[in-house]
Amino acid sequence: MLSAGAPVDATEFPTRASSRPRIVFVVMSAVAPAAVVDQLAQALAPHTVLVHHDFAQQAQFSLAARNALFVPSPVRTGWGVFGFVDGIFHSLRHAVSRLDFDYLQLLSPSCLPIKPLVHFETHVAGPAEAHFDCIDLLTDREALMSVGYRAFTPDGSLRHRIARRLSSEYFGPEHGRRYEAGIWLRSGGRTGPLPWAARGLLRALSHPGLGRHLFDASLRPYYGSAWFGARRRVVRTMIDAFDCQGVRDYFSRLRLAEEFLLPTLLMQAAGQAKGPMNHYVHVFDEAHPQIFGEDDLANLRAQVAYFARKFPSQVTAPVRQRVLQELCDGRAPLALEPVRE
Repeated sequence: MLSAGAPVDATEFPTRASSRPRIVFVVMSAVAPAAVVDQLAQALAPHTVLVHHDFAQQAQFSLAARNALFVPSPVRTGWGVFGFVDGIFHSLRHAVSRLDFDYLQLLSPSCLPIKPLVHFETHVAGPAEAHFDCIDLLTDREALMSVGYRAFTPDGSLRHRIARRLSSEYFGPEHGRRYEAGIWLRSGGRTGPLPWAARGLLRALSHPGLGRHLFDASLRPYYGSAWFGARRRVVRTMIDAFDCQGVRDYFSRLRLAEEFLLPTLLMQAAGQAKGPMNHYVHVFDEAHPQIFGEDDLANLRAQVAYFARKFPSQVTAPVRQRVLQELCDGRAPLALEPVRE
């Protein structure tokens, strides 16, 4: 049994053939049951699963999976707060300084593999140095008009409120939806004085001198999902960039900063050496992905991705059991009994 703060030597884990990549899976945990994280960890064995758990949100939390490690001194996290970003980078630093790995994949407790793990091992041994999807805010009008105000203005500021209101006026109440890069954008756009003013304002804010932000030719703004995978060199480069003067201070003032910070740093670190995102993210219900059910199995089976989210938080949910047995070749147990102290 692995409990909070328990020292674990990475040499305790099963050794792997030298020809297979060493993968670390970082799981950002807060409110999901421990049994769900255990089930995910066992599905990823024998690779190391590094769990950043926010004990302030769920104090009684211990794991039975032998390949699971806790990140020491976890930070306070939560949806929509910058602590989530701090927790990710705290975990990345620990992985780089303490663990020997070739590739790192970020996951949530609501994720599951949807292919046999050996397929993912072959995939990450390919030429790409990182796997993620993103959208260039400066060349994609719908992205600029949907979320540009969040990238170029501090959350809650007067500029933010004005730009957000004009963004809504640009699309109107009958806007469409576009799903891309693990996120969604509003699509379409109206004509008229207010939409015209919205486009002018967002274009103005995109310029560093007017927008008073960090983005320029050397740090181009991108938007996308936080769920990335990358080789050790890319992870280390991202950490160094995050530690540059002014980066954390600026991004910590943005709403849902991870959707801008991580794609931007990944593009800076990996550039053309990127591959497509390893995740399939279910369609969104407002700001959150919907939860998979058994009716989604055919769709999951058809995906080229290696992981998917969002699955139910009950280990006995039929869709979880069927995914682990049918899509992952039954390599993981269907469920684990909750661990008791």
